Amino acid sequence: MANIPPNIDASTFTISAFLIGYLLIDDLDPVEQNSIGNWFMMVGQVLCTNSAQQQVINNRNKNDGGDHVINSELTSFESLRRSVNTIDKELNKFP
Repeated sequence: MANIPPNIDASTFTISAFLIGYLLIDDLDPVEQNSIGNWFMMVGQVLCTNSAQQQVINNRNKNDGGDHVINSELTSFESLRRSVNTIDKELNKFP
């Protein structure tokens, strides 16, 4: 997947997304447009979330000077555990 996205200029890449979306309007009713649009947004959010987290890890590794290697499995597990605990505390505030 080395050529995804293709090496085309940003304007052309953006216009191609606009045209595909615009062309789908005629073939889909409003409910289908909403469903497909939300699906595309979810795909985009997954890509953005993953890349943002990878940038955080890369920046931390770069700032460590290479002396400290992050154990990504343990870090991910601990981070997930803390997130679940935080969500649980917030949910317990509701009657």
